[in-house]
Amino acid sequence: MSRNMNSINMKKSFLFLAILLITFFSFSQQKNEYRPISEMNTEEKEMYDILQKSVMALLNNKPTAKLFPVFKIKDEKKVFVFSSLIYDEPNFETHDEGSSSATYTVSLHFTKRKEPTENEVTEASGNSYGTGSYNGERTKKIPIEYYLSVEYSKSNNSFQDRTLLSVKKDKPYFDNKFTRVKFWKSNGGNFVNPLIYKIDKSDYVSYVDSEIAIYKKDSLFGIINNKNKIVFPFKFKSLRMYKMGILVQEDKTYYFIDKKGKKISTNYDKVEVNFNQYFDSVLDCFKVKIGEKYTLVNDNFEEKLPLIYDKISFFPYKNILDRLMLERDGKKVIFDIAKWQETTMIFEEIQVLDDKEMIVKDNGKSGVVDYAGTVILPLEYDAINYTENYTKEDGFVLILTKNNKSALYQNLKFYTEFIYDSMTNFHSSIKIEKDKKYGLMNAKGKIILPIEYDSIEYNRKIKKIEATKNSVIENFDFKELYKN
Repeated sequence: MSRNMNSINMKKSFLFLAILLITFFSFSQQKNEYRPISEMNTEEKEMYDILQKSVMALLNNKPTAKLFPVFKIKDEKKVFVFSSLIYDEPNFETHDEGSSSATYTVSLHFTKRKEPTENEVTEASGNSYGTGSYNGERTKKIPIEYYLSVEYSKSNNSFQDRTLLSVKKDKPYFDNKFTRVKFWKSNGGNFVNPLIYKIDKSDYVSYVDSEIAIYKKDSLFGIINNKNKIVFPFKFKSLRMYKMGILVQEDKTYYFIDKKGKKISTNYDKVEVNFNQYFDSVLDCFKVKIGEKYTLVNDNFEEKLPLIYDKISFFPYKNILDRLMLERDGKKVIFDIAKWQETTMIFEEIQVLDDKEMIVKDNGKSGVVDYAGTVILPLEYDAINYTENYTKEDGFVLILTKNNKSALYQNLKFYTEFIYDSMTNFHSSIKIEKDKKYGLMNAKGKIILPIEYDSIEYNRKIKKIEATKNSVIENFDFKELYKN
């Protein structure tokens, strides 16, 4: 009786697995052309075995490095590709605000032989089954061994290829149809292995690996483990996998859990894991908001800054991200990441000018400093604005305002004195005002239209400068003015 019951249970299990595989593969075949391994022919079985060995060689025989029971082939004119899927460590993209996949496509790319020639990939160890001695007497026969080498590189650069796997047998591989074989591994999306997880094909899967699956059921997210047991209930609007754990959003509260559903962080009012797309290469922390203040937290959820800042962002210069811009007590503070401390550059306002200098403002006065904090222009000006004119050597042309008068400045040189009532950008030139009259000046302080007009505007219809004096309108061509 017991033997019969076991037989019935085994049949039921086999029937369920068969239905599950058919359901999955019928869906996946429509989308991705994957088929169950039960459909493989002899040659495809051999490719599947070589692919499995290549994966184990690449991942150092990691226990989870097993192929899904699926395969896909792409037969083109010059190449034959045999593919399957595996689970591996997730590849977290720094700019990705959602969960990253731990499913990868692995494939063998066979280069087809144009015409049958001598062995290339499957080189033989000899030319016959026997060898002769120096005196012409026959010795024992040595079987010929055929080798197949699988090459691998992380890039498209063939010069970086290395031999990942070498296998041998007593006859040529694949009837000597190929001249070369390369192994590839790439992100394959959140495919689900039906032998592990019982997930309806209509459910949205946001993350899956060999231990857990995060997916949406009835519009809410939850987590099951590889035993198909619920480890986190399906009642959350958002669950996202990151390298430090799974971020849970519960109403307006955020916190992290591990793969077993255990809470591993405190509560936060806001979490910005990737507050800069270069986050991982610069700073091993992420930004959180607690109450009305921000701090940085590392992967162990330790606060690395005091909870006193109103804003935290990266402060780039010279294409280098080694500083932060912090805001507290109405001030902007430049923070040195390498020294992990605030610098002495603390101002009411900081505006990046170029890769050399920045405009700063404190106590209502503006000046210019470089990125080491050296003062270039003292903080004694009422306003500093940059014009549209820029040269790589000398930087921006600046308009400085002091005691209600303006002057033109660039790279430690004043082009004018403080004698103008106003200066404003005007189509790659500068419109100047003095005693309620207007004129135009070039970026080096040269007058190109005298200061004698009641108004100067640009007429878009005729694409000319329109200057009015004593109710008479004069039109000027840009090129004619600027060539002087």
